[in-house]
Amino acid sequence: MNMIVDILKEADANFTAEQALRINEKISSMLNYKPAVGVFGKTGVGKSSLCNALFGQDICEVSDIDACTRSTQEMILGLDNGKGITLMDVPGVGENQERDDEYSELYQQLLPKLDLVLWVLKADDRAYSVDIDFYLNVVKPHLQQGKPFIMVLNQVDKVEPFRDWDCASRTPGLTQAKNIYQKVAGVANNFSVKQSAVIPISADEKFGLSKLVDEIVFSLPDEQKVSVAKEVKEENLSNEARQEVKSSLSRVISRTVAGAVCGSEIGGRVAGKAGAVVGAVVGGIGGLLGLW
Repeated sequence: MNMIVDILKEADANFTAEQALRINEKISSMLNYKPAVGVFGKTGVGKSSLCNALFGQDICEVSDIDACTRSTQEMILGLDNGKGITLMDVPGVGENQERDDEYSELYQQLLPKLDLVLWVLKADDRAYSVDIDFYLNVVKPHLQQGKPFIMVLNQVDKVEPFRDWDCASRTPGLTQAKNIYQKVAGVANNFSVKQSAVIPISADEKFGLSKLVDEIVFSLPDEQKVSVAKEVKEENLSNEARQEVKSSLSRVISRTVAGAVCGSEIGGRVAGKAGAVVGAVVGGIGGLLGLW
């Protein structure tokens, strides 16, 4: 940030402290932003296991028998100076009607506060009527303003024929892969979402997590991509996602500089010089956060 300001000051002695402050505030706001991610779905679909697998920490309670999450578990990932992600593991629907009514109210209170919604389905479930009802009546109205929404098809290793699963490589066999693809297409059709927004994974087998992170990163606004990317487990962050984060940083910084100098004499003279330094600043930020 100081590098950009120094370049602009060198280009024009009339570059003001107010313009410098505007640049610093914008970039600091982006780097310190703490996005809120909500993880929804029926009881027993593996929401807590997914959170643990994505971020490489045992941040959510997990049980093979009981529905652990009776209330929203709110966790802050990355406690460095208050930065990171607010991750909300939301109680699962489908236990009984009384709880579903209670959770419906809770969901409607939470959804406006979230930057990203993940809805987790169990791949070997045969019916998603409860999920569809909640999606259409509770979740979808909040998505019409463009809030990112991703459906996560979990436990795909249990899709028939489950014996096809290659335990050594943690990938599906040919027939199983075909059935998983058909399941993804069916889910997309049932929920009326694009097929690319339905991501097949197995949290337990660590399958598909990078693709899920890719979808998350690409769906978020530029200003929020870096905040999420720096918290996910390193092995889940693909080269494509890293490049997208780098590009988003370049766009934000370039827009910030352009906005700060807009309408001043400095604008035309400094455009090329400031543009050249944006790459160096982006590289420095990424190196500091361990992203590239």
